[in-house]
Amino acid sequence: MDRRYVPLLPALRPTESNPAAQVSLGAPVPKRRRIGVSVACETCRRKKTRCDGQRPICTNCLGSSSQCAYRDISDLSHESRNVLIEVVQILNTIPPADALRTLRLLSTETNGPIILSTLRDEARPRSEPPTASTSAATENDISGPLEFELHNPIAYPAIPQFIPTEFERSPMGSHTESMTEDSMSSLDSLFGDDPSTSDQPYELAYDLSCPSSAWPEELNGLHRPSNTSHLCDSRLHQLDIRYWTDVRIENDMAAKCISLYLETDHPLLGHFDPDLFISDLISKRSLYCSPLLVNALMYWASQMYSCIDSRTNELAMGFCKEAERLWNIERANGRDSVLNAAAAEFLCLGYLGQGRNHALLTYASEASDMGVRMGLFGIDGDDDSPETDVIADIDDDATRARMYAAWGIFNWITIMSLFYRQPGLSSLSGLKYPPRIAIPEPKPSNDASSTTSTSELKSPTPNYMGDTFPHICRFWCIVHEVSLAYCVDDKLPLDFSSRFVFAEFKFRELLAWSNNLPSRLYQGQQNPHHVQILHLWFHAVILDIFRPHTQIPPGERQRFRTFSDRTITPDTVCEASVAQLKHLISNYRLNYTSSGYTILWHTALIYVINAILSGNKVKNWYSDLLICIYAYESLGRSWRVATCIVKGLLSLAMEKSDMSSRTARRILNDLKKRHPGRFLGPIRATFMADLNLALSEPNSATVERLAEQFEDNVLLKDYTTSFDAGVE
Repeated sequence: MDRRYVPLLPALRPTESNPAAQVSLGAPVPKRRRIGVSVACETCRRKKTRCDGQRPICTNCLGSSSQCAYRDISDLSHESRNVLIEVVQILNTIPPADALRTLRLLSTETNGPIILSTLRDEARPRSEPPTASTSAATENDISGPLEFELHNPIAYPAIPQFIPTEFERSPMGSHTESMTEDSMSSLDSLFGDDPSTSDQPYELAYDLSCPSSAWPEELNGLHRPSNTSHLCDSRLHQLDIRYWTDVRIENDMAAKCISLYLETDHPLLGHFDPDLFISDLISKRSLYCSPLLVNALMYWASQMYSCIDSRTNELAMGFCKEAERLWNIERANGRDSVLNAAAAEFLCLGYLGQGRNHALLTYASEASDMGVRMGLFGIDGDDDSPETDVIADIDDDATRARMYAAWGIFNWITIMSLFYRQPGLSSLSGLKYPPRIAIPEPKPSNDASSTTSTSELKSPTPNYMGDTFPHICRFWCIVHEVSLAYCVDDKLPLDFSSRFVFAEFKFRELLAWSNNLPSRLYQGQQNPHHVQILHLWFHAVILDIFRPHTQIPPGERQRFRTFSDRTITPDTVCEASVAQLKHLISNYRLNYTSSGYTILWHTALIYVINAILSGNKVKNWYSDLLICIYAYESLGRSWRVATCIVKGLLSLAMEKSDMSSRTARRILNDLKKRHPGRFLGPIRATFMADLNLALSEPNSATVERLAEQFEDNVLLKDYTTSFDAGVE
């Protein structure tokens, strides 16, 4: 039977006039909705209490003594919103390649006005708008070298735009002078793109030949050596040079020569422990110093110092003869030592700088063979010999001396094998293994802790050495295998496609090495000169690794296996390294006085000139060429071989570019007027100048061979120019 329920009236709708009726008696009371706060104040955060976000003071902080402060202000001001919109619009307006380059350039910039100014400058229309072809090339560049460079920012940092007239505006500008009788009215005639019409070469170097032996005050802002009254080590003030040599030289001048070498080249060469050497040099002990080593070192150092005081150049041959006399005595007695090995290296260097005969190969081989006989290097069948055999029963100082000697020899032999490759150099291939002794790692001089582990042995490092040398040792360890694999019977094998995997592996090794460099070894201008030279060497090696593969016909080239981007090829890698070299050279010439007297970096100049002459002539190629050539004018103050290199490179430029014979001869005459004594007598320079020709005909590609062809190329250029004019 159905039950009858009492009918219920419908519920009343809630009204504003009857708020009590909004909720029925039996209905649950809804929870009060939490007020959403985007940012809580710091006081509420610390107390972990709910903050209502009221500004300028939240409710919890009202009447409290604590300050109500917010970590972030979510709302941007009207000006900030406009700036943000402008930045986005600029990045959308400029080409993607330029946008990527600009963002990389500003990655460490924290100054807002500078960031905005840089972006606005990028958005400013150029005088020559890009054509459709160049725009397409720019778009393609994003997936090629740019993407590759972005993944390796230490080896391939962003390159700022270079303006050639920066040479005139730099602190060295007051020391820049014309090398011709007619002064130049503007830099346009120098940096024009038509070398066939440019006949007014211009010296881009600053004047280092100061009669007073003092550095110009205008160069105080540059990286420069200590002034003449301050030596890199105060102990050198006590030097008695007559104890070590019969060459008549004042103690003060000898100390300056040694100091300049220690500050400039020793962080890169490291043939001996500098602290032990100076200690025995001053104390007149022969444990870590010897007359042979001092005379050989002075042979090299006096040439370098002649850019400051030309008198030392006249003393160089005296030190050479004295060192050779002492060397013959040591060899006659069959004495092998780390001091004699280091002396052989300096004799090799000295012969190279003076452009003398093939004795430099003899001394390089002697140093290598001596190191092998002393057990510093491994030999075939003896690779696994423990390191302790090399330093058994010797104290820490002797161990440090052996470390520097072993790695100094190894590094220099590798440099010779790759950068100074020349006929007869295959005799150095006997050095097949790195040293069997640890790399000399630096430690702070105030660290008195000692250790018995030879692999952890660290020596007090002078400030001028920095931290570069240990990383250079690791760098040349990677490169050493390249020199062994590439050099076959004094030339590079052309059929090298089967070894492309090896080249890619070495390239990857070098990238990994560069990505692990500490910040004090970055390219930055605040770092010392030897860091800049290290990066110059790095990119020169990259070019050496891939040069054989760029000569292979495009259809036969292999692709990289470890890069996802298919547009990355040996050519694009070489182009990226050439761009880095151009920037490094300009920066080094502008900001480091050592660019005028250390020749250890000149390989980069030859490599860039070859890249300019062998590739497509891009904008400003002629100015890049002259910057490199006139760098040798500065080096010619110290190094006689520089004059022969310039002559050979000018001969090469006439062969491979539109440089007129008149321009080439004028540049050479400028150099002769500047350094007349350097052209007296024959100069030997049997290393490579034409790097592409060296792959197949090394005997025809040497510096001295091209220098000998200079006059023939001048006549040929004059004839072809006259013939072309007659045809027209």
